[in-house]
Amino acid sequence: MSITQTVAPSAEPVTTTDQKTWMRVDTSDEDTLIGSLAAAARSYVEMATSRQCINATWVLKLTNFPAGDLVLPIFPLQSITTIKYYDNNDTQQTWSSALYDVDTAMQPGRVRPVSGQDYPSDVRGYTDDIEITFVAGHGSAASDVPDGLLTLVKLLASNWFENREANTPIALTPVPMSIESLIWQYRSGDLA
Repeated sequence: MSITQTVAPSAEPVTTTDQKTWMRVDTSDEDTLIGSLAAAARSYVEMATSRQCINATWVLKLTNFPAGDLVLPIFPLQSITTIKYYDNNDTQQTWSSALYDVDTAMQPGRVRPVSGQDYPSDVRGYTDDIEITFVAGHGSAASDVPDGLLTLVKLLASNWFENREANTPIALTPVPMSIESLIWQYRSGDLA
């Protein structure tokens, strides 16, 4: 299995101005650093929670279809763009969307054959023969992202801003418990 983001989000959920307001920074001397820390914190939060803040397009590649539901590893799932696969004749086929259901209510989202249908049975079976293109994210704007995720990005970026040096055995600074708690809550998939 491999997964790649092919279309990035159109914006950052936490802007440099948002981050500066959170940190109570009034000067513009470190705007570049603060903006890059907010972007890095967003990336970390998305990786740690398997959530996409602002909509992005992903491609998941598999060798075979699963025995049960096909679970998309990034959520919340907005839509499936295409499901393609290579058949036994080395020809790429597109699985008709009429033959599968998409469950965007579940987190993570799922795909399964419609009642009375099965996954395509003529898949060649080589690595990355199946390609699922999908859109995941909470929406197209920062206002669509849950407050807890925005808070998590701001807390983490603030922590990195205040603790710029690498941790050493003498001065270990753990990630604040509030950050760990929020990551755990959003990782579980139970929060919107």
